[in-house]
This record gives sequence, C-alpha cells and structure tokens, in this order.
Amino acid sequence: MIVIGLVLLTVAQDQRLGADGLARYDALRMLLEQGQLSDTIYSMIGPLFAAPVWLFGALAGDVDIWLRHYNVIIFALGIGVTYWLLRDLMDRDLLRRFLLLLVAGSMIAPNVNNFYGETFTMLGVGLGILAVLARHSAVGWSAIVLGAANTPASLVGLGFVSLAETVHAKRLRYLIPAVVGGLLVLAEIGLRRGFDAEYTNNVQIAKTVMPYSGLDGFSYPFFFGVLAILFSFGKGLVFYLPGILLPVRKRLREIHDPAGIDLYRAYLLWMLFLGGLVLAYATWWSWYGGDWWGPRFFLLGILPASLALAVAIGYRNASLLANLAALAILILSIWIGFDSLILGAYWPGTCFVNYYQYAFLCHFTPEFSSLWYPFVDKPTLAFWQLAVLVYYAFVLLWLAAPLIERMAKQIAAIRIPRNWTF
Repeated sequence: MIVIGLVLLTVAQDQRLGADGLARYDALRMLLEQGQLSDTIYSMIGPLFAAPVWLFGALAGDVDIWLRHYNVIIFALGIGVTYWLLRDLMDRDLLRRFLLLLVAGSMIAPNVNNFYGETFTMLGVGLGILAVLARHSAVGWSAIVLGAANTPASLVGLGFVSLAETVHAKRLRYLIPAVVGGLLVLAEIGLRRGFDAEYTNNVQIAKTVMPYSGLDGFSYPFFFGVLAILFSFGKGLVFYLPGILLPVRKRLREIHDPAGIDLYRAYLLWMLFLGGLVLAYATWWSWYGGDWWGPRFFLLGILPASLALAVAIGYRNASLLANLAALAILILSIWIGFDSLILGAYWPGTCFVNYYQYAFLCHFTPEFSSLWYPFVDKPTLAFWQLAVLVYYAFVLLWLAAPLIERMAKQIAAIRIPRNWTF
C-alpha cells in the first residue's frame, strides 16, 4: 500500500512550477546550464541536491519533466531510508503504519508536485533527527543543518532542537549546529546576493478589509498570527495535522525498547522544530503560505502527527473514548490525504476575486476551507479519481481495523445496571 501510494503521488497530479518553486527551478538551471549564480532570494541548498536529477534528465532528453518530479523522488527515497534506518530499532508494524500515514494520511501531496523547498527541509530535519537518535550523529546533524538552512525561517526551530539536545546531554557542543546553520545562511546570502540587496520577491500584496493586509515583511501581529496558524479553518494546524492532538508521551514510554530508538525524543524534537516554525512565521505577512492547499510552511508537522496516530492505532490499553478519538482523527487524516491529492487544485473562485479581496474567507472560514469546500460545492470525479478514492478507503479500513475491533469488544463489555429502566 505504501508503494501504491507513492505511485499515486507521482501520477495522480500534475507536476507544476510556480512562484518560488519556479524561481528555484530557474536558478538551478541557470547554474548548471549557464554557469551563473542567480540572485534569487530563495535558498539554493535544496535545489543543488537536484543536480543528479538534472543530469539524469539531460541524459534522458527531458530535464524539465525530471526536475518537476524532484520532490516526489526525494520523498520516496526518504520513505525508503526511514524504513531501512528504523527497521531493527522499532516495532515493524508501527513503522509500516507510520510510513503509510505519511504517504496516504497527510498533506504531503501538494508539496511533491512542485519545486518548492519545504519537502527538502522536512526530510533533512526530520530524517536527520531520526539518524541522530539512531546513533548516526555526523550524518544526522549534517542533514538537519542543511534542511534548516534551506528555509532560513526554520533556524528558529533548529535553535530549539539544538538547545533541547544541549540540555538533554548537558554538552554545549550541541549548540554548534544552530551556529553552523546560521553561518551557512549568511554565507549563501553573501555569495549570491550580497547584504545590501533588498529582500523582496516583487509580489504586489493585496489590500483588503483585513486590518493588517497590504503590508509586507514581518508585519502581522504575533498573537493573531499564532492563533491563525494553529486554529484558522483554512490553514490551522489542528485541522491539517490532527494527529498532534493525540497524547503520546505515556504510550511511547510504554513501548520504548532501550535497545531501539527513543521515539518519544524524536517526537519531542519534531514538535520543538514545528513550534519554532510557528513562532518564526507568526508575524510574516504571508503566514498562510500564499495560494496553497493547507498550511504550506509547516510540512514537517506530518512527522509527529503521523507517528502519534500510528501509535494510537496500535495502543491496546486505550479507553473507548480514546479509541473513538483516534478513529475520528484517522478518518480526517485519510480525507486530508485524498483531498490534497485529488482536489488540491479545487479552489473556491471567491479566493481570487478582484486580486484576493476575499481570500480571507479561504483562510478563516470552514465553508471556503480546502478541507471542506468539496462538501459545499461538490466536484464531479472522473473514473480514475474514484479509483483513487477506493485506494484511500481501503487504507482507511486497513488502518482502522484494530481500532474497530477494540471498540467492538469494549462496547460489548458494557453492562447496563439492573436498576436502570425505561
């Protein structure tokens, strides 16, 4: 099912180029084909790792199509590396559930159909943390630093991870990755653009009825930004990463094997990095990530969300209410996977009227949210899309089976007191 899901991510959506994804794509081709450094404001760290893909495309006679698939290629490789890295360090059933949820129960789809940088950052930081905890420190920290430097705003999250490891190990050397990440960002800026260049992407920012619209930079009020990132119907993490609402500490402690990987520590470090992203983007004028399905900047959150849900599905000591909550979150997660893949471009036209005058409706209201708009204005699905829906339904049933079985036994065990009457 994991392999089928990866195939669907590749073939069931158009591989598009746009916005800063296009800027990164053009910058890479300029470097490799013309030998010139672009002065784009976007990091070239992630795109540089696409050089082998460019070379393969050049040999195959179609550079464009191969580079468009770069993010889905590295995501598939990331899934494979994760399985190889953890197969002997954790329960394999839990590992397979975790990977399947990443593929079919998360918002990964929009992030692998363009040349944006969030996928590289998620893989670098997320898998780097796993590598560090699996005692591959040099490789792990290198991946974390490169992933974070690819998205400069994520240096806040890198700082949190470094600080947490410093406190955990009581060694100041774990602050070095945060320093190296910052220096790497500064070095790239100095090499490609210089420090006197204006940081702008030449986007005309719409002025609407929203009180803080029309402003650029870090102009959004921090308090409102945090609320919007976490709870807005169109972009809120609690809706698009529902697994993070599940309790995990006790459950992961119970299944921890001292000879294996500390999954709770991995979860904690992922959540700290995600928290850093929330703080970094809370005041950014485009905290919502532009024309994007769901919360674009917070892709790394699919790792702790999927792990928490995978654990909840297999946790045998959960109460009936806890199992019911896990089932509800599982259903929502699979819907997120299907919706983001098949209906990721199904946007309310209202979002774009008069140059985004009503875009706030798509950010803040449930009726125009990417998650729920298909229920408001029901799309007509082609046969192949219905076939994809069958795959997601099968994944849902397979993952839900343990929950349903436990709930059935718990309901059957309920005894109505004899003194209750109609």
